Amino acid sequence: MQTYAPVSRRCRAADLQLPKQVQFGPQGNGGIALVALRNVGKHACRLTGRVRVRLVHAVPPSQVQKPTPRNTPTFPQVTYPASSLLALQPGQAGVVTVTWNNWCDPQVKGKTRVPPSGIRVTLPAGGGSVIGNYNAVPSCIDPSQPSVLGVSGFQPGLVPAGKPWTNALIRATIPDTPLSTRRGGVLHFRVVLENESSSAARFGRCPAYAEQLAPAGRIQVYSLNCRGQKIPAHGKLAFAMRIPVPRNAPIGHNGLFWILDAFGGQGPELDVRANVRG
Repeated sequence: MQTYAPVSRRCRAADLQLPKQVQFGPQGNGGIALVALRNVGKHACRLTGRVRVRLVHAVPPSQVQKPTPRNTPTFPQVTYPASSLLALQPGQAGVVTVTWNNWCDPQVKGKTRVPPSGIRVTLPAGGGSVIGNYNAVPSCIDPSQPSVLGVSGFQPGLVPAGKPWTNALIRATIPDTPLSTRRGGVLHFRVVLENESSSAARFGRCPAYAEQLAPAGRIQVYSLNCRGQKIPAHGKLAFAMRIPVPRNAPIGHNGLFWILDAFGGQGPELDVRANVRG
């Protein structure tokens, strides 16, 4: 995947835009959201450091912020490389994970509870603030305690799906399963692509593929070695694959996940068993 040369100019509030609505999903007694800060400017900028998040309210209750872990993408989601935050390109986004618990706004007898009017994200190093809308307010658990906002560091945004590499109907299989490998080694396997269409599938570009040995392995992204190849109508073409096996992979059954055209049509997708030995 492409790497990005860092730029010296920091991202400022005028460069960035929050989504139309920050979507909080349930997490325990509170909520969790992935807050994307998209570069809507004309130039790349550097998005690093820690942001400050506050809920906007005329008479807000006490609010505290604490660090929270970054959200881990789940297969087949693929993020831009970490270096993309050092040169956030126009149209790309950096993401922070925000958790929100215990909102107990001042209760005035006879008046309706008033939720916050927005969520404010303040950039580090005097970069200014951006304010956005949101979808839900967590419950009041303990009025004697402050509202708690957990905020992670920046992480790269997800790569959106694009145009498929072919219009042909492609099926994928991994022969000789279940696979077998050792901790700390390399798992070798083959992926067979079968063209179920009545015309050849030609590689106008070599699509990326993603793979992961779960639960211990990370998502790996590579480019298919397909230059000069084609899959004949109703024909097959096999590709040699390999993936590192983490030293902490659990002994026994692991899951090998594989998907073709990770940045395009995102398919076909495979999930097979891999037995790991000590």
